[in-house]
Amino acid sequence: MKSIIRWAGSKRQVLAKLRPYWPDASTRYIEPFAGSACSFFALQPKSAILGDLNKELIQTYMALRRDASLVLECFKRFPRSKEEYYKVRALSPSTLSSAEVAARFLYLNRYCFNGLYRTNLEGGFNVPYGPPKKDLLNFEQDVVAAAAILKSATLLTADFEETLRYVRKGDFVYLDPPYMVQRRRVFREYLPRPFCASDLARLSGCLERLDAVGATFLISYADSPEARELLKPWGYRRMCVRRNIAGFVNARRRAVELVGSNKQKAIADAN
Repeated sequence: MKSIIRWAGSKRQVLAKLRPYWPDASTRYIEPFAGSACSFFALQPKSAILGDLNKELIQTYMALRRDASLVLECFKRFPRSKEEYYKVRALSPSTLSSAEVAARFLYLNRYCFNGLYRTNLEGGFNVPYGPPKKDLLNFEQDVVAAAAILKSATLLTADFEETLRYVRKGDFVYLDPPYMVQRRRVFREYLPRPFCASDLARLSGCLERLDAVGATFLISYADSPEARELLKPWGYRRMCVRRNIAGFVNARRRAVELVGSNKQKAIADAN
């Protein structure tokens, strides 16, 4: 099952490389930087916790889980054109029902440039129009299927540290945080406040606590001095990914990320 959401930094293209780390579906799965949750949808665990600071994203997942058919009904009411896109973008979520908030989120995600999620300092979505060249096939069926899978998940609008307080022994935790890289700009930010050095320090402390409690974690991060320092206490390997943020196809490039885990065997098996 693929995620129904387009997302900058999604691991959709490298799921096969991450699969050796995953436990079986009976293990509780926790993802504190959920985003498009593509690994969650691929794994389909029997129990999960998905957290993210993006309120509209989590509201969308909640509305889909509650009534996917109503969300789709609202989605179909939005006309497909550049002019109408900007009218929908201008709508305030505070004036909409929960199903309409979800429908608007899916609509903007589907027809915005490169599937980006970015807000201004006031929290308003501000990505320009730029629909995919190929229409998404079986979208309605995929939405219904995703809604069914989401029924296994507890959904939290929360900081990653708050989400990780629910971790217990035996859980599997996947972390794909926004990247804080000093020497170059890596576009992974989508909220007004960027992920910063203090967040990276908090994340390092969380990894130590996860290991101490007896949970298994997997973390992916842009190859950088910051990542090597973060993952130095644990095993890690390099992984090639494709960046799809650039506006022109020939400007898009392959990049390297580090994948780390507190289970050395998992690293060895993946290699």
